[in-house]
Amino acid sequence: MCGIAGIIAPDMTRDEIRGFLETMTASLVHRGPDEEGFFTDTGVGLGIRRLSIIDLACGQQPIASENEALWVVSNGEIYNYRELASSLRKRGHVFRTLSDTEAIVHLYEEKGEACFQDLRGMFGTAIWDGPRSRLVLGRDRLGKKPLFYSFRDDRLLFASEIKAILAADPSLAEVDEEALIFYFKFGFVCEPLTIYRQIRKLPAGHLLTYTSGHVELPQYWKLPWSIGEESTDSLQTWTERLDELMLDSVRLRLLSDVPLGVFLSGGLDSSSVVNYAHRAGLEPLKTFSIGFDRQEWDESEEAQQVADHFGTQHHLLNLSEADMLRQLPDLLTTLARHFDEPFGDSSALPTYFLSRLARQHVTVILSGDGGDELFAGYDSYKGFQFAEAYRFIPLFLGAHLGPSALQFGASFLPGKHHYSALRLAQVLRQSTLCLEDLYFEKMAAVEESSLQRILSQDFFAAFRPSIAKQYPSDILSVLRSEAPLVNRVGYADMRFRLLNDMLVKVDRMSMANSLEVRSPFLDHKLVEFSTLLAANLKFRRWQGKYLLRRTVGPSLPQGILKKPKKGFSVPLREWFKSELRDLVGDYLLAGVAQDNVLDQQAIQDLLKDHNQGKQDHSATIWNLLMYAVWREQNRA
Repeated sequence: MCGIAGIIAPDMTRDEIRGFLETMTASLVHRGPDEEGFFTDTGVGLGIRRLSIIDLACGQQPIASENEALWVVSNGEIYNYRELASSLRKRGHVFRTLSDTEAIVHLYEEKGEACFQDLRGMFGTAIWDGPRSRLVLGRDRLGKKPLFYSFRDDRLLFASEIKAILAADPSLAEVDEEALIFYFKFGFVCEPLTIYRQIRKLPAGHLLTYTSGHVELPQYWKLPWSIGEESTDSLQTWTERLDELMLDSVRLRLLSDVPLGVFLSGGLDSSSVVNYAHRAGLEPLKTFSIGFDRQEWDESEEAQQVADHFGTQHHLLNLSEADMLRQLPDLLTTLARHFDEPFGDSSALPTYFLSRLARQHVTVILSGDGGDELFAGYDSYKGFQFAEAYRFIPLFLGAHLGPSALQFGASFLPGKHHYSALRLAQVLRQSTLCLEDLYFEKMAAVEESSLQRILSQDFFAAFRPSIAKQYPSDILSVLRSEAPLVNRVGYADMRFRLLNDMLVKVDRMSMANSLEVRSPFLDHKLVEFSTLLAANLKFRRWQGKYLLRRTVGPSLPQGILKKPKKGFSVPLREWFKSELRDLVGDYLLAGVAQDNVLDQQAIQDLLKDHNQGKQDHSATIWNLLMYAVWREQNRA
């Protein structure tokens, strides 16, 4: 795992390029604390900060082809590199290292840009093709590793993090108001946008090619989806296929020359990864969990149960509210520094603490990320099914549907805010929201009415229409299709929430602690398999993960399959009323007093309502707080 950076500037000398690269990579030391490396030529340069995982002694980057015509830097891991290297050696290629990155160089010699089709892993990669004066950037299929770029005139900057690009050219720090209003609604900025107008994310599954001042963005992989028709294959056949794919995915991700462990929450996904790591023979099998002093968000007992079942070396960090609150003021600035743009998912806090714990013992960790998206594990699927069923109830019956039934449906709808049964009834009875509108409304961190209230009138009027323009067209197409609802929503979750929220959170918080996280569920072969599943293999009898439960359940301790999903959260509602009340006031009422984006009176009213218990605005307040902290750090 590494942090990479590069520049193409035809008017710059080799020495000037080297100076820029040193400035850029200096900001990425946390991603690669072990060593640095550079390739420079007139008008072009690649730089890297390396976290040594494979071939510790000889895997330095940049890595060149045999004749040094090609140079590559890569952030991430290529899990099938041994298979690729064996094939390439047979074709006459000479390898100087045992590094997974060198396989990319020789594969590019063979296949050019098509080489990315053969890579199985997570990566943000840059290849300089000297003979063609061509730069090729590639990002992995699911977007597990980040890659940012800025192209202006004929100059291209790229890096693993925004801060490295700004280190090279601070003039690029011009806020994109359309991205900002999208952040206020959802708590993140959707690719390809960033919070800065002239810096973009390279989309997942895409390449960027630069030749003679011209940039193109071809897509080399698309997340597949299917109608998921009922299969004639037996349930046993499907469980055997899933079992084989899971074991293979985990086994590949155990390749490492440094200590390795597993995040263990005690839920089905992380417990499944522990099960397959145990079967694959990982010794010692180290697991890591966080315990809290509030029962409603503590899962340490279930995690210990799984650890005991598999005989792992279990490490538990017990966090009290007092511990977290004491560290929070400094941690807020740490979060803003590592995300580089406003990021409103509060589960970043426990993710940071868990990553810090794991890094004290290992360098690589496996996680259960992606299981909910692949196999319909979120409670929100129940809410969407409820909403779908409600649409078919005649209006005269729906009007008399009891409040308890409506509350049941409301409790499962996604989103970081709470909708009352009355609001749900109004939405469903009027049938004003088609699935795509309902999906994005329920994914929002801030309700439309609250969004309009907290933003200044001029700002809201100018940029509100841009939110819908940023919804990825492929998600809209799938949500409007005739596929089963579970498959449509699962696709949207993969392409929207997982990509822009959860994977960003895990990458930034783990790399803030120089920890590499690998996600077996997000192996692209396993993802493609999941898209073939009929809806009833994912969601059955109002319960998700049906096939996964049938496949892994017999190997897990009793009770794990019945464990309710708790999520990875902190009690913001109470904190904002008490211990964090003054801190929030300082940031939101004083710190952004001159901000032309927010309506100060509306924010005062919102905080007052929350403090008096009239309404839970904790998600909105957290979004505003993270914006305010980011703004303070990045004030021009």
